[in-house]
Amino acid sequence: MRVQFYTTEDLEKNLTANSLALGVSISVLVTDILNKHYGLIEGDKLTDIQIEQRVFAEIKQFVKDAPVNNEFDLNQASDTYRKISMVYAGKPHILKARLGRKFAGLVGTGDFVNVEQVMIHGKPKKTVENRAAIYKICANTKGKAAGERPCHSEERSDEESFLSDSSLRSE
Repeated sequence: MRVQFYTTEDLEKNLTANSLALGVSISVLVTDILNKHYGLIEGDKLTDIQIEQRVFAEIKQFVKDAPVNNEFDLNQASDTYRKISMVYAGKPHILKARLGRKFAGLVGTGDFVNVEQVMIHGKPKKTVENRAAIYKICANTKGKAAGERPCHSEERSDEESFLSDSSLRSE
């Protein structure tokens, strides 16, 4: 369900400041606040914000530790992400989709400057099982000129991709 409401200037400033400090959208922040208020998040359960922070910390560590040219999807990079159900109430789970979109937007920047999405013939390569986007860890960024991206998208044929990434296809 989509809900639209209008805030005072003071509330808007507080929501904006808090969402920026947490690195989440205002919508996620408000959803967490309302879930807590109505008792929908039990004491031992994580909020969406806490889940997002944990997922991105795990992905950051995975990218840091994985070898160059390693291909992965978010299910491989984060145990927390993998445990989120694909569907909720018969529809795609919004949290999992939102985290995937957010990561895709961060690829090639900040902590993920050495990550790129794998493309085949100009189209994103996806896993067979759940059609998740596949990413690749590129060369280290040390010594690169300012603004130069370390990734060089190498498009491969479907046969080359299948032969080199059979582990992704068999999961």
